[in-house]
Amino acid sequence: MTEPASGLPNILVVDDTAENLRLLASMLGAQGYEVRPVTNGRQALQAVERDPPDLILLDINMPEMNGYEVCKELKSRERSRDVPVIFLTALTDVTDKVRAFEVGGVDYVTKPFQVEEVLARVRTHVALCRAKRELEKSYDRLQELETLRDDLVHMVVHDMRTPLMVVQGHLQLLRSNGAVRGEDAIDLEAALTGAHVLTRMAHDLLDVRRMEEGKLELDRQPHDLGTIAGDVSRGLGVLDRARTIEVDVEGTPSVVCDGGLVRRVFENLVGNAVKHTPAGGRVTIGVAANDTGVRVKVMDEGTGVPLESRARIFEKFETGARKDQRYHSAGLGLAFCKLAVEAHGGRIGVGSGEPRGSIFWFELPA
Repeated sequence: MTEPASGLPNILVVDDTAENLRLLASMLGAQGYEVRPVTNGRQALQAVERDPPDLILLDINMPEMNGYEVCKELKSRERSRDVPVIFLTALTDVTDKVRAFEVGGVDYVTKPFQVEEVLARVRTHVALCRAKRELEKSYDRLQELETLRDDLVHMVVHDMRTPLMVVQGHLQLLRSNGAVRGEDAIDLEAALTGAHVLTRMAHDLLDVRRMEEGKLELDRQPHDLGTIAGDVSRGLGVLDRARTIEVDVEGTPSVVCDGGLVRRVFENLVGNAVKHTPAGGRVTIGVAANDTGVRVKVMDEGTGVPLESRARIFEKFETGARKDQRYHSAGLGLAFCKLAVEAHGGRIGVGSGEPRGSIFWFELPA
């Protein structure tokens, strides 16, 4: 919708009665509105296509095209679908009013009308239309800024991967040589863990971006999710012996999927569960086959996810979803999980555990 050249609110008045057009043009013009009168539906459609107004006052009983038909056509066009339409008509039956709203009208004024009423409704809907337009501009600008941020982060992370691999490789070499002992060996393990976390964050961010753009191809092969769950539990169990990780498998949970991506979904969910479960606690991975596919549940004994955070917890860069803030998160792991599961045609969510903790779950079709 374009701004009128004068900057004044632009109102298109459509009525086949010349006297009504003169009255409305005079009344609205005196209030500072730019009025464009036309006498039939065809002219109205042409006028809106050339220059969409801020508001349309539309009569119903007109020859060739009645007001309902005009409004329905306006709402079907990209250029005019958001222009508010107020019906101004002598029809007073409830069914006429209902039909007016069904075809897209925002308001309904009956003739003979009160000047103050028409002006009040016009002011309201012009203000709403312009506020909506400003909101859309702000939203578009925010999207541009978000794209700029994502591009910058993507570029930085892409360039970080090579030096990270070099650091990780040298740390692994030091560990394998056995040259570092005692407390220095503990520090070496901490450095290796940090390098591993950074590398994983980099991969998550780059893969999130590729999945958002639809550029990540899936390597679909038959995989047993029970086997993947067991592998992940053993791997994380070696790194953290203060918590118990149990796996409960029901049926034959085999699906056709990208095994690497799904394994990383397990690693993210189970890794989060381990972090938020207190020492001595238990993390349970449930894998069950059903009629439509496989459902996976990861249950922890942490403080849980607040109800108000569950709707946005899987959004990119969303942090602070847990009630405790002991662990820093870049807000990428769960966003990656959501995109990876949905790329397989599956679903993912979170609920409350009993009597405490959280249950993160996802489903993949067979």
